[in-house]
Amino acid sequence: MYVCICNAVTEDDVHGCMASGCTTAKAVKAACGFKPGCGLCTKRIHTMVSEYRASTAMADALLGGADALLGGADALLGGNDPATSTAA
Repeated sequence: MYVCICNAVTEDDVHGCMASGCTTAKAVKAACGFKPGCGLCTKRIHTMVSEYRASTAMADALLGGADALLGGADALLGGNDPATSTAA
């Protein structure tokens, strides 16, 4: 479905921008190459970005946070990683 008729931007385009790291409506508009138009899409883009950020935060919380997803050994082992320990 089109989010912006003036710039022919679809929901898939917006989701792709967010998946690539755009975390604000302004960043999404820049990444999608928006030109000034009627402005009716702005509220929808803000809503989509908010929903994406909320779902990402929820997924991180359910899966142990972003640090655990990135393989943070201290987060996974409760700070008792012998490979990074400085105790003698």
